[in-house]
Amino acid sequence: MRFLKYVLVTFCFLATLGCYEVNEEIAINENGSGVFNTKMDMSQLIELMQTFAGEEKMSEEGLDRVIDTVVNFKTLIDSAKEMTAEQKELMKDGKMHMQLNVKEKLFKMDLNIPYKNFASLQKLLSGGGVTGNVMSEMMKGVFGKNKDNNADSSAEPQMFGGGMDDLTGFYDVTVNKNVISKKVNAEKFKALTEKPEMAQIKQMSGSGMEILYTTTIRLPRPVKNSDNALFKLSDDKKTITMKYNMLEMLETPEKFSYTIEY
Repeated sequence: MRFLKYVLVTFCFLATLGCYEVNEEIAINENGSGVFNTKMDMSQLIELMQTFAGEEKMSEEGLDRVIDTVVNFKTLIDSAKEMTAEQKELMKDGKMHMQLNVKEKLFKMDLNIPYKNFASLQKLLSGGGVTGNVMSEMMKGVFGKNKDNNADSSAEPQMFGGGMDDLTGFYDVTVNKNVISKKVNAEKFKALTEKPEMAQIKQMSGSGMEILYTTTIRLPRPVKNSDNALFKLSDDKKTITMKYNMLEMLETPEKFSYTIEY
């Protein structure tokens, strides 16, 4: 199949415009193990795909079919050239549920990644979490595994990341049995803001574009202290939730720093 180029180009365009929603849920057990879930609703991508490719071309390339599949990452890890050995180890037990239905304008991906300890969670949350090279490789694996072997794939990594994989990767993360925190790394943030594409993103943010993001952390014990007023506590104080526009981080990154003691 040769429709990979449409998916990658329009996904990158969608990410640039910031018209999608992400729900991130972190469950932490007493022994440090747990599950990292990320749910992405990219249904607005369908209209962009139709605009770029046209319905007839999408039908020719097979995009008019319904996709509802679960992919185990371990089946794609070996061919993931852009992933480090550490990333592969973190992701090998993960899986992704993908739903694509053009007629119903549905495009969703749910990622489920179990982790073994506090150190593993810290790595998952550092350097942009699972939204960078990892997602690029997983998506290329899913969409590219059945494509024409003669198709040119030399531009795939560039299409799918666009240099945006570290949009939230400028935070230093700490996770242990009593604390989970994210603090701005000034050097990393400066490096990010100096990238040419950041000027465009800031302009779009100022025009009302949004990346709606919800972070929910489920803890093994009640929260003792949280230094960010954006977090909302559940009645039992074991679940803490923050909802925000990710693009605001480019203007006020400190606003989204936090330290949670539990």
